[in-house]
Amino acid sequence: MNRKLILASGSPRRIAVLKKFGYEFEVVKPKVEEVILKVDDCLKAAEDKALSIEAEGIILSCDTIVVLGERILGKPQNYEEAKEFLKKLSGKWHDVYTGYYIKSDEEIKKNIVRTRVKFAPLKDFEIEFILKNGDPLDKAGGYGIQEVAGLFVEEIKGSYYNVVGIPIEYIYWDLKTLGILPKR
Repeated sequence: MNRKLILASGSPRRIAVLKKFGYEFEVVKPKVEEVILKVDDCLKAAEDKALSIEAEGIILSCDTIVVLGERILGKPQNYEEAKEFLKKLSGKWHDVYTGYYIKSDEEIKKNIVRTRVKFAPLKDFEIEFILKNGDPLDKAGGYGIQEVAGLFVEEIKGSYYNVVGIPIEYIYWDLKTLGILPKR
């Protein structure tokens, strides 16, 4: 039984969180097209990522989406769409969902974690500040809470790390049952 952890993601944020909490792991970038039409699709995308790689060990993958009302805000296609997303999120509550999928030889662990986030009302110059000081095209909703956008988050209900893209406080318990613990 191989107890090596493999992260099926190229996300620098997911890599940084796992390292921060002392996990030893290998990174393998998945080869999938994400198609997100409804909330449950973030779990399906995480599963597809895990199954797309060939590696021996315990595979962890995640997929994160932002939902405002009934509209799913994925990764913006361009700067203008990122700006539109931030204007829509301004002064409102929205939901961040991360689906995670953990595959071992013996079993599968999977979950969707929801976090509520409220942005302060954003002026145009604040939206520009967020866009210029982050990589909005690489993040669901066009923002990263761990970057300057975090200045404008008035309230959060749920997991902060879920908004970053890897709900580690949930994943920890599932990895523990599979014999994967942080090393310090």
